[in-house]
Amino acid sequence: MIERILKKNETNVAVAPKEPLFLSPDEQLKLMLEYTHTHSLYSDSQKLKREIECLKVLFPKVFRPMYDNDLILGRFDALLVGFGSVTSVGGPGHYCRIEKLDSFAKTVSYDCSKEIKYLKNYWKDNDTREIFYKENLIENILGRFVDVLYPAIVTARFSGMYLNYNLLLDNGISGLKDLIKNKKIVTPNSIEEYDSMIEALNLLEIVIDHHITEVKNKLTENLTTSRKLELKKLLTALTTIRYKKPNSFISAMQLAWLYSSLAGVVNFGRMDDYLGDYLVSDLEKGIIDEEEAIKYIISLWKLIEVKRTNVNGRVIIGGKGRRNPKNADIFCKLSIEATKRAQLVEPQFTLRIYEGMNKDIYNQALDSIGTGCTYPILYNDDVNIPAVMNAMNVDEKTAEQYVPFGCGEFVLSGQGVGTPNSCINLLKALTILIHDGIDQWDYKYKYGNLKLKSMKDITSFEDFFSEYKKLLSYYIHLTGIAHASSYKIMNKKVGFIFTSILTDDCISRGKMALDGGVKHLGGTNEMYGNMSSADSLAAIKKLVFDEKKYTLSQIQNILAKDFDDNNLTKFEMMACPKFGNDNDYVDSLAIELHEYVCNEVKNYASKIGLDSWLVVVINNQVNTEWGRATSSSPDGRISGLYMSNANNPQSGADMNGPTSMLNSLTKIKANIHAGSVQNIKFSKNMFNNEREKVKALISTFFKKGGPQLMITIVGPEELQAAYKNPEKYKNLTVRVGGFSARFVNLEDDVKREIMARTCNE
Repeated sequence: MIERILKKNETNVAVAPKEPLFLSPDEQLKLMLEYTHTHSLYSDSQKLKREIECLKVLFPKVFRPMYDNDLILGRFDALLVGFGSVTSVGGPGHYCRIEKLDSFAKTVSYDCSKEIKYLKNYWKDNDTREIFYKENLIENILGRFVDVLYPAIVTARFSGMYLNYNLLLDNGISGLKDLIKNKKIVTPNSIEEYDSMIEALNLLEIVIDHHITEVKNKLTENLTTSRKLELKKLLTALTTIRYKKPNSFISAMQLAWLYSSLAGVVNFGRMDDYLGDYLVSDLEKGIIDEEEAIKYIISLWKLIEVKRTNVNGRVIIGGKGRRNPKNADIFCKLSIEATKRAQLVEPQFTLRIYEGMNKDIYNQALDSIGTGCTYPILYNDDVNIPAVMNAMNVDEKTAEQYVPFGCGEFVLSGQGVGTPNSCINLLKALTILIHDGIDQWDYKYKYGNLKLKSMKDITSFEDFFSEYKKLLSYYIHLTGIAHASSYKIMNKKVGFIFTSILTDDCISRGKMALDGGVKHLGGTNEMYGNMSSADSLAAIKKLVFDEKKYTLSQIQNILAKDFDDNNLTKFEMMACPKFGNDNDYVDSLAIELHEYVCNEVKNYASKIGLDSWLVVVINNQVNTEWGRATSSSPDGRISGLYMSNANNPQSGADMNGPTSMLNSLTKIKANIHAGSVQNIKFSKNMFNNEREKVKALISTFFKKGGPQLMITIVGPEELQAAYKNPEKYKNLTVRVGGFSARFVNLEDDVKREIMARTCNE
């Protein structure tokens, strides 16, 4: 069975290749060695000074020269050694991509084996994640992210941070410095923290100076009149933000982007809220027209897209809680148009909708989706704001600042941490239970020190479900401890200074985000295979305990053989009720499972010192990746096949049409978790030519409690054609889970899982 797949420690599939780095390999190595040497000069007790000095090594050197059509500047390369927040752009804290150093060495112009050995030896003891892994992995139970052999995986990362860009733009760099200096006077115990914040802002000024020089040099070249005009506007914007507050759409956009680059964040906040006023002011003064504004937005989208963060790159528009909704809505309209024209994979463009919103924006959003670009993703404020209030225990005003990041996890914009540093495979856990602790994928025992009943001793379905819950609680307990540990280890090593400056309440408290500065210290636990588990529970209940066709011991033996010579049993399992058909027999089990894991995780937050720790049912392509190492299950799924994606039915299992499928989804409570994914697929003909019916369907779903919807507009024939002739469909974009990707760039079984999803025609 093992030989059928698997690359151990397999990581998330890259949905698009990254551009080669601008610096030569020799230059990269020189920088990485300088960074490493600088890091070695300081101890953990000097973590803030160490962080600033290491950042000075990187910036502005890692910024690549502007492209000929760039209207906003700030393309930078993440080296194999550096500083970041997430693995998609380097790594969390001080990192080294040790696994890539050997192949990198082959590109250097000289024999650098000595230098590479030095980097490996140094960073195996100093890479932030490696330190975390050494202290938290548990043999056969807790693995690295994403080691699919384990029932649970953990990591250290600082994902999903949204910055308070209004604080930056309202004050400018100088004003922000003054604010920090004033706090320093009244908070003498935080002098080191405040000094590091000032140093970080000084570095931002150096980066702006670098780009000012770049633009001035570019203006000496032989350029078209229109390009000279663009660069002069850019030079004016850069000069403004270097010394004053931004005073235009371009200068505000440029300052926010450069700051986010130095902070290492990969999600970009409620952009209509912090750029809308600048946009409208420029439009009213005639400084910019709508067509030019769209071009600037597309230019920014390209900077986001080129980072290739795969499952991040979120931009949020719409929703309650914006400072000036009227002006923000102007940005909404133009950014939807920009997204429709650009047809890019990123940013993950997201629209928050609510009763009473501007209907023109909603209709424009549906038109954009109808072109096949998959954006915007729709989030329902009328459900999600009360849900966040309950799940995170915050007031309504605070909950209005919820934002989804990555694949759909919720965090409080500018006020919270919500990184998903732990994940559990519910279906793998169920198969481990069925086989009395032995994972049939690699035949290893995965109960740890937990004692559970043997299958032969279980006499009722209630007893079976109870033992399953005990196993899940055990994994939840272990992942919770590891999650809390990830914060402690990161806080010991780094301050995330740039991120902390624009995160409430770090400045007022004189503390870095993970050192007591952040207003809401939360986290999330990703759950996978949820509905495959519910389907499997329904099959066990029906075939073993209701109809008594099989014993649990017989089920054990049949699944252990991956249905060899037992096709009849497989078909009987497949014929059992499946989630997604508005059938309470299975839906009730999905509800019970969902509520159990959500409440178990939620109630564990206080035990690990967090303000909230919540389940997210989001799923990128990991439902497929983890399925590759999950043995056959009682829902009739063969060993190694993909699992259900997030809250959605197993691909193709929803047989009663979209209304029944959405009815099943609305039974799953949204107010006890921190985000879920609902995918639905329509043919272009139905979505565009039967728009009023589709709108009614979506409206009913949202009114009945649906929190979110991700819509793919593509027919089965087009997917089949793209599968067979990928060279002809290079730009075909699909929703994978919590993110979009070019279909042709996905791995084969991920493509097949998407093709198997029901298409409503």
